[in-house]
Amino acid sequence: MNKHQQTAIPFIGAHQHSAKTALFDDEQSVSYRTLTEMINQRRQTWLSMQLPPRAVVVLTIDNSIAGVVDYLSALSLDWVVLLLNPACDDLILQRYCDALRPHAVIRDGALTLRHSDEIAVDCNLSILLSTSGSTGAGKCVALSQRNLLANAESILAFLPIESDDITLATMPLSYSYGLSVLHTHLLRGASIGFTRYTVFDKAFWEKVKTLPVHSLAGVPSFYEMLLRLRFTRMELPALRYFTQAGGRLASTDVTTLGEYAHTNHKQFFVMYGQTEATARIAFLEPQKVLKKPDSIGQAIPGGRLEIRMQNSDAGELYYKGQNVMLGYVECAEQLAELNPEDWLATGDLAWQDEEGDFFIVGRIKRIIKVAGERVNLDALEQFYSDDAMQVRCVGEDNKVVFFALQKHLGALQEKMATHPLLPARNQMVSGLGEWPLLSNGKPDYQQLANRVLGPQ
Repeated sequence: MNKHQQTAIPFIGAHQHSAKTALFDDEQSVSYRTLTEMINQRRQTWLSMQLPPRAVVVLTIDNSIAGVVDYLSALSLDWVVLLLNPACDDLILQRYCDALRPHAVIRDGALTLRHSDEIAVDCNLSILLSTSGSTGAGKCVALSQRNLLANAESILAFLPIESDDITLATMPLSYSYGLSVLHTHLLRGASIGFTRYTVFDKAFWEKVKTLPVHSLAGVPSFYEMLLRLRFTRMELPALRYFTQAGGRLASTDVTTLGEYAHTNHKQFFVMYGQTEATARIAFLEPQKVLKKPDSIGQAIPGGRLEIRMQNSDAGELYYKGQNVMLGYVECAEQLAELNPEDWLATGDLAWQDEEGDFFIVGRIKRIIKVAGERVNLDALEQFYSDDAMQVRCVGEDNKVVFFALQKHLGALQEKMATHPLLPARNQMVSGLGEWPLLSNGKPDYQQLANRVLGPQ
């Protein structure tokens, strides 16, 4: 028997003989036993193509049963897998191929051979996650299977995921948050589903009610949509908890969701993380959400957070844990030159209260100088945003551009005139028909900057 047939499949090994549903979509469901068989078949097919034992492959992974089979098959073969969103266009894909020289590209279920030369690969390297969504060929975060498993185990130590739970994937599997939802549910022996419907479709909510769905996970834009759809008025008795990460959600929205959770005997987890830490770094206990809607809480089990002061009330947030990445990779030569750091410099400015909870106040790279004074772009956004109006800022030294939806432009200008924070000559406002978003649902600040500051 080939040694790869004997290798335990990551995340599902303990459940590989179970008849319980592992994955489902709008047409079919697959048990853990069947999923194991599908993976073994896929592995045998790929092994016949005689790639190197530690092949480097690019996988454009969509939210589907087939996508999960491809992903787990490649992991269990001990290949190094770069995960990309299917929305990644051919030019970006080619740039990654030029930089990393992968042995194969797996796209739409088909494996296409590319480079045949041997590539030296770090013995711990397992997956690569892009830091640029589907917008460009940026550097990649290098993660080990230990990183992936450690983070999943930490998340399972605080999220109430049960083996009978059902959830729906609402984020791309190429995004660290979406991938972590898959990992935790499979590791627990729960079920995760994929659907063509969105939250704007009646069929989506019918699924939530009839499956029924026990949890939801999403980034700020996801919850902003839910609130517009009057999520807090929905009768969802089976929904036990919901989680938010992927950026700051307005404190007013956190409070609204926290009140809904409290009133309806559910739990709302506000979480914080970075791809560089696999996914999750911190979480706010549900009972603190209404008291501290601006907080990220404390480090996940097994992790540590500390602030390194920079002559002010806030300092850079550092994190330590087994989920901290191996390093960054931009080219094939770096695949064998990974030197992981014990502590991850998050790039976020934060402070800690007397109860040990942390509060993010901005990004170090989102601090510029205007008229000689340090200006925090995130703080400007928070100051001018309110329940009715969302504001985004981009800038460079001595110039800040404020964005709002066209319908809110007058209100923003009035608020800025009434409460000026910057000299008028150093600021401008711009209206948008809709917010540009990355494929993971986060604000696309690069696109905003390109509109008014030119390519960055």
